[in-house]
Amino acid sequence: MKESEPSVENHYDAIADAWETFTQAPWKAELLWPTTRSLLPEVGGKRVLDAGCGNGTYSNWLAERGADVVGIDASREMIEVARREHGDSAEFQRVDLDDIIPFSDDRFDLVLSQHVFSHLPDLEGPITEFARTLESGGSLVVSTHNPVHDFLVVWDRDYPETSAIDGMELDPVVDPDPERPTYHDTEQFEIYWNGPESSNPGAYYRRSVSELLQPLLDAGFALEELVEPDLRDVWEERDPDVPSELFRRPPRSICYRAMR
Repeated sequence: MKESEPSVENHYDAIADAWETFTQAPWKAELLWPTTRSLLPEVGGKRVLDAGCGNGTYSNWLAERGADVVGIDASREMIEVARREHGDSAEFQRVDLDDIIPFSDDRFDLVLSQHVFSHLPDLEGPITEFARTLESGGSLVVSTHNPVHDFLVVWDRDYPETSAIDGMELDPVVDPDPERPTYHDTEQFEIYWNGPESSNPGAYYRRSVSELLQPLLDAGFALEELVEPDLRDVWEERDPDVPSELFRRPPRSICYRAMR
């Protein structure tokens, strides 16, 4: 499967034109985004950094509610789509979060970052940059991969059957590195979402709960709320096609709000 080192930028460049379909997948639209949205403070009149903005869907949502929004993303193609589709409502720039964020101190009231941390080999630098660009009392709202979920995926070398909540057949194949994972280590892994013949895997870093949260505390943030989106809240009573195993597994994501 793996002939060269996977690139996060290349992965998202390749799917940029189709990304709107993924934002509308039932799991995202009906559970993950509502959970993340519930953690947001009032955004009207606020200066917001959408860090990992993708195609700009959520930047546009924020702007429609009165926020002054800057969206950044490592994918050039995603930024092009965002400018084309939502350039009238928000500013978009190509920025890699592994680098210095090109904005002044205390510029923003809110940073929103959705499912970006799992692509970063180190969190200390990006979180420190978020703290620098946020004014005192500003908020950071994050959704990212759940550490326990990811550890089970690489431990089992298998991704659970999620087509009933994703609304699409993805045929994921898990390729961990190393083959014998250790929970307390931060480790890279890939998922070939379109089966073993895919040439465009998603590249991720899994880390422990402490490695997820300690950089936040070290940067001077106070953790205010933490939520693990629960599939039972949406699907347990209404959809018999969702495998019962999914209701017992750790959730895919973990979401939090912190104050600088």
